[in-house]
Amino acid sequence: MQCLSARHSLLRHNASAERSCAAPRCQFSVGAPLQLLQRRQQAARYHRSELRGARAFTSFRVFAATADVDTSKSPKSQGFTMPGEFEPHEGCWMGWPESDDSKYLWRDGGEPARQAYANVAKAISQFEPLYMAANPGEAAANARKVFADAPNVTVIEVPVNDGWTRDWGPSCVARDVDGKRQVAGVHWDYDCYGAPGKIAQGRPAMMPNWDKDFEAGRTLLTMNGLPVFEAPLHLEGGSIHSDGQGTLVVTEECLLDPSRNPHLDKEGITNVLCEYLGLEKVIWLWRGMEGDTEVVNGHVDNMCCFIRPGVVALAWSDNEDDPQHEVGVRNLEILNNSTDAKGRKLEVFKVHCPPPLFRTYRESAGVDPEHISKGYCPRLPGVRMPATYINHYCANGGVVVPQFGGAAAEMDARAIETLQEAYGPDYKVVGVKSREVLLNAGNIHCITQQWVKAG
Repeated sequence: MQCLSARHSLLRHNASAERSCAAPRCQFSVGAPLQLLQRRQQAARYHRSELRGARAFTSFRVFAATADVDTSKSPKSQGFTMPGEFEPHEGCWMGWPESDDSKYLWRDGGEPARQAYANVAKAISQFEPLYMAANPGEAAANARKVFADAPNVTVIEVPVNDGWTRDWGPSCVARDVDGKRQVAGVHWDYDCYGAPGKIAQGRPAMMPNWDKDFEAGRTLLTMNGLPVFEAPLHLEGGSIHSDGQGTLVVTEECLLDPSRNPHLDKEGITNVLCEYLGLEKVIWLWRGMEGDTEVVNGHVDNMCCFIRPGVVALAWSDNEDDPQHEVGVRNLEILNNSTDAKGRKLEVFKVHCPPPLFRTYRESAGVDPEHISKGYCPRLPGVRMPATYINHYCANGGVVVPQFGGAAAEMDARAIETLQEAYGPDYKVVGVKSREVLLNAGNIHCITQQWVKAG
């Protein structure tokens, strides 16, 4: 869908979004649990003394003069656009999954998840600096012990509820000023995958707290001297993929889910995205992966990504009896009938999925029973998980790809070969076992967020 060219129409959509996006936490009326969520969100927005006083919140360095950036205006109006993930990075941000809230997500106290996160972080650190945000105190100390043998990993003390950094983290935007790249960030109105809306609709939410995650998305920018654009949209970073040249790919399943931004239609969402990410065109796919419907609602980063401008990778199944086959076919049809913002037809690399993978009883039994008793997203055994190789991280000269092992071993190897062909000889594609992350319907891309390089 093309962005509207009429400026007043864009501003009308944005003004409506600004009025409405702040309101749901105050308008829902579904009892004490949601009121508690509202109070926590309000505290995150208006009472930030914990963040102001945290000793770790000091800027590493300011990368470019930013005094001329007016964050009260849209990024697009000032020449900013969202780079592709294949463009140069200053580093990668991750979040360490060790907090009082981790019990709502991770089995066995979160220890298997922390080991998986560590393996991903160390793999990425072969290619670029890795900055691991961890809760001040014991969690940060534990993380530093884990990464004592990883000199390219730096633990930074930033309060977080959990480690889905792609989703609560900022989306970097950039522009050229006098031949140098200037970087800023878009801070989304993250509400834990539409949790207030889901509770109001009688649907399960992922977890009860996300106030620290909401703030951490802003803090990663401010501690590094980067301007912050506050976007009037409930959105997660895993629901968007940019080609760096004005084109974005998303799914209808996610962005049009009624828990997110029910006050906006497709056109309204398109135009907010275009203004805040400097876009000319948004390609709307039909759905995301099978098994990605319960909470996240079909993030595009499980389904499709840009390899470079004009080239995408798409999750694919040849098995016509697998529901994922129809999803792939319909999404491929949309891609084949689309052009990007430059008018190019898209080249599509099909990346075959592993065979369907399901949570085992053992993997489900280790989740804190309090989670289930309170109605937060139970991780039930026998449920299909959205296993895909699209959910990878593209680093400086490297690509870190999920691997699942067991019955998926053959497809694991095939995915490495396909992605190596797609990215080409300038990248080294490596695999990391990440089933533990998949247990919560995400993977490597979901727990990472690129910090775009300036200068």
